[in-house]
Amino acid sequence: MPPSRQELLELARGGDPVEVRRALTRLVAGHRGPDADRDPALRELIDGLLHHPEPGVRLHAHRTSRAVLDRPTYLHHTSVLLDDPQPDLVRTAVRTLCHANWAPAAPAVTGLLGHPHPAVRKAAAEGLVGMGTAAVPALRHAAGNARPDRRPLYTVVLDRIRAAGEA
Repeated sequence: MPPSRQELLELARGGDPVEVRRALTRLVAGHRGPDADRDPALRELIDGLLHHPEPGVRLHAHRTSRAVLDRPTYLHHTSVLLDDPQPDLVRTAVRTLCHANWAPAAPAVTGLLGHPHPAVRKAAAEGLVGMGTAAVPALRHAAGNARPDRRPLYTVVLDRIRAAGEA
């Protein structure tokens, strides 16, 4: 007999990384879509797993969010990954949020223009340019508050947005 939903939630809360990913996969398979799952226990679980020490668990929790939760919640969960220690997960989150043109993420993505990893900086710049005018307030604010030697991080992206708008 397959485990119940409650058993899967408990396993995902306390299992080892392989068991957690397996439980999340089964929760997705048991989802009766296309409507979003409204179970607060599942949302709370995913919120917690996005901070799990294992990157594979964090990524799997994020994918689960996309599969079973509503779009605003998924995008919020994606924004949590902007602070992830793994540059690949940060870059993926930047691309997702910017492709969705999710304006609430613009300030955080703007902050990533100074990230220590070059791939993250590049993804942030490209994503903000792709967001276009939705990114301008955050970039202007950051440029206005930046030290003079850091200001070009933001003004270069603003110039690229202006140039794209004129094309």
